[in-house]
Amino acid sequence: MDPHAHATTPPAHDDVFAFAEEEAAPSAAHGQEATGGPLLRVLSVDDDPAFQDSLRYSLAGYRYRDQRIELLTAASANQAAGLLAAERDIAVVLLDVVMESDDAGLRLVKSIRELIGNAEIRIILLTGQPGVAPMQASLAGLDINDYWLKTDLSRERLHGIVTSALRAWEQISALNRARRGLQMIVEASNSLTSSRTLHDFSGRVVKELARLLHLAPEGVVCVQDMPGSDPLSAVIVGAAGRYSHLVADRLAVLDDARIRGMLGHALSAKTSFADTESQVLYFPGNGDGPHGATYVATRRELDDTELELLRVFASNINSGLINVSLVSQLDRMAYEDALLGIPNGNAMLRALDSVLALPPPRDRALLFVDLDQYSESCLSLGIEQGELLLAKIAHRLKRCFPPPALVARLHDDTFAILGPASALGIEHIDRLESEDPDAPDVAPFISIGAARIDLDDYDGPAKAAMATGSLLLKQTRRQGLSQVTQYVRGMETPHNQRFTLSRELHRALRGDEIGIALQPQYDLADGRIVGAEALARWTRPDGSQIPPAAFIPMAEANGLIAPLGARIVELGCRALARLAAAGFPNLPIAVNVSALQLARNSLLDELSSLLARYRLDPAMLELEVTESIAMDDRYATGDMLNRLRDAGFPIAIDDFGTGYSSLAYLRTLPAHTLKIDRSFVQEIGSTPERQTIADMIIGLGRRLDMRVIAEGVENTDQANWLKLRGCHHAQGFLFARPEPLDALIARLAGNAETPLQ
Repeated sequence: MDPHAHATTPPAHDDVFAFAEEEAAPSAAHGQEATGGPLLRVLSVDDDPAFQDSLRYSLAGYRYRDQRIELLTAASANQAAGLLAAERDIAVVLLDVVMESDDAGLRLVKSIRELIGNAEIRIILLTGQPGVAPMQASLAGLDINDYWLKTDLSRERLHGIVTSALRAWEQISALNRARRGLQMIVEASNSLTSSRTLHDFSGRVVKELARLLHLAPEGVVCVQDMPGSDPLSAVIVGAAGRYSHLVADRLAVLDDARIRGMLGHALSAKTSFADTESQVLYFPGNGDGPHGATYVATRRELDDTELELLRVFASNINSGLINVSLVSQLDRMAYEDALLGIPNGNAMLRALDSVLALPPPRDRALLFVDLDQYSESCLSLGIEQGELLLAKIAHRLKRCFPPPALVARLHDDTFAILGPASALGIEHIDRLESEDPDAPDVAPFISIGAARIDLDDYDGPAKAAMATGSLLLKQTRRQGLSQVTQYVRGMETPHNQRFTLSRELHRALRGDEIGIALQPQYDLADGRIVGAEALARWTRPDGSQIPPAAFIPMAEANGLIAPLGARIVELGCRALARLAAAGFPNLPIAVNVSALQLARNSLLDELSSLLARYRLDPAMLELEVTESIAMDDRYATGDMLNRLRDAGFPIAIDDFGTGYSSLAYLRTLPAHTLKIDRSFVQEIGSTPERQTIADMIIGLGRRLDMRVIAEGVENTDQANWLKLRGCHHAQGFLFARPEPLDALIARLAGNAETPLQ
C-alpha cells in the first residue's frame, strides 16, 4: 500500500490500494451486521490518516465467510491500548511500528500480550520504513503473527492476510472457549459432593453455561426422559434464573408454553431444530437409556464448539438421575481411593493447595505415614491380607486424627494427614502402634515410619511439599523401624543442589569436562609398576573440580553412569595408546564398568570397536566390576562377563569383601583379579578381625589362582603385612596418588623406587 498515492475514484485493478471518498465505504452499526448479527472486528493502529483511509476503502467490500468486518482505527499506541483493554472481542490488529515513538508499535505488542493478557488476538505488524523492525528479530522476540512492508501490500494480498488472521483467531478463540467451557463443567462437576443435591449441581452448571454462551440465565433449560414415555413427563434436570426452582420437576409444570412445546416436540420427534429465537438440541443417549433435550435461547446458530460443550454437558447430566450423576462418579474416581473409600492423593493435593494459599501463621501440619511391613505381609500372606492391613491402618488413622483433619491414601501403604498442627504432633503417632481398642486382646501388629512438615515452616507449592514428604519417608526407612523424620526449613536445598549438579553433569558429558586420573599399581615383591587404574575426574570450565564422591553416586541414580562409564573407557583406551607410543606397551589400565553397561548387549561390540580404533590388545584393558554387581543375578551379568573374558578382556572383582559373596558362585565367575576393599586395608594393624578378612581374601585368591590387589594402602606397615601374606599388588597414597597421564609416563621413565625398596 502506498499511503502517498492519492486517488478519488476506485482504481482499475486490485493490485494497489487507493483512496475513495469517505461515503464510498459502507457503514455499519458498532459490532452489528445490518441483520443484527455480530461483526468481526479489526483494529488498524497507524498515525497516518491517509493510510487509514486507504485501508478503510480496501476493506470496504471484504467478506469473511459471507460476513462483513467492522474496522476500528486508532492513531497512536496509547489510544489503541485503551481501546483494546476495553474491547476484548477485537480479532485482528494491523499495527504500524513507528508512531509516537520509533518502537511504539513493538511496545504495544508487549502490552497486548503481557499487560492486557490477550493471547487470542492476531497481530500483523506493518511498517513503511524497512529496517526499523527487522522481520526475523521481531518474529522471534515478540508474539506477533505476521510482518509486512506497506509497500508490498495489494488489496488482494491484504484480503488474504486478514482472512488468514481471522481464521487463526476464530480457531484459537474456539479452542479457548472449549477449554473454558470444559473447565467450567469440570469445576461445576467437582462441586457435586454427597452433601449437594441434583438441584444444586444443575443450577450451577446451567448458570455457567448460560454465561459462556452469553445468554440470560433463563436461556437454557434441559430435560431428560425415557424413550417411549410422555414427553411432558420428562424431568427438568438443568435450569437457572426464574426457572431454577423447577429442577427435578416435570416438563408439564413449565409455564412457558412455547419452550414446553419445543422441548416436548424434540423428545417425541427425536430431532434437533431451531427457529429465529432459539434452538433445541436433542441428545439420544445410549441405547435404551434416557434421552434428553436442551432449549437454548440464542437468537443465533451455535457454532461447533458451543454445540460440543452442550453435548458434554448433556452427557454429564444423562447419568445424573440414574446414580446422582456421572460427575459425582468422576469426582470420586479423581479424589477418592477406590480400595479404602477415603480421599486420595489428588484430594490431599487440592486441600493442601488451599492451606498453602493462606498467609502464615497457618497452624497446619502435614503428616506422612507408611507401614514398615506392608510389602512383607503381601509377599508372605497374599494381597488380601495386605488390603486388610491397609483397611486397619486407615481406620486407626481416622480414629486418631478426626475432622477437621483430612486423612488420605497416597499410594500403596503411604498415607498423608493434613490438619491442625497441635493435633498432628509426633507424640500422636505412638497411638497408631498402640493397642487396638476394637481388639484389646490382640497385640499391636503394625509399626510405621512417619515424616512431618509444619506448614508454617514451609515455603513452596503443594506438589513440592508432597514430594518433600516422600523424600523424608525414604530417609525414615533408612533409619529403621518405627522412626519419625521432622522437616526442617530449607532441608530440600541439598536436593535442589544435587538436581542442579545432575543437569550440569549431563552437559559436562556432552562437553569436554570429564577426564581421568591414573593411579599406578605396584608389585609388592619387586616394586615395579604393573598397571594403573583409570579414575573419573570432573573439572569445570572455571578450573574447579567436583569430587567423584559427589558425582558418581548421582550418575548411578539418574542413569548417567552408562555414558559416564563409556567416556572413562574411551579415555582409558586413549591413555593405553599414548603409553604404547611412549614406549610402555605392556602396561594395562583398569576401568570400572557399571551394571547398566554390562546389561547392554552391544557392550562387547562397542569395546571391540574402540580397541580397533586405537589398535589395542584387549588384554591391556582390565574391566573392574563391583562384587555386588558380579554376584547379583538381577543384573544378568554372568553371560556378558563370560563373553568379555572369551574376547580376551581381564576381569577384576572390585571392593571384594564388602558384599555377601557365595564362594560357590565365585568359583564360576570369569574373573582374573580380586581387589581387597580399602576399608579392610585401613584396619590392618588396629583391628584384628579386619586383618583376618584381608588374610582370608588373599588366601582365597591364591587357591582360585587369581591375582590379588589391595586398594588404599597408605603406610609401610600395611604394605609389609600384605607382602608377607602373599598379596601380589597394591595401590594407594603410599605409592602414588592418582595423577595425569603425563605424570605417569614421567614416573615410568624415571623408574622411581617404591617406599618398600
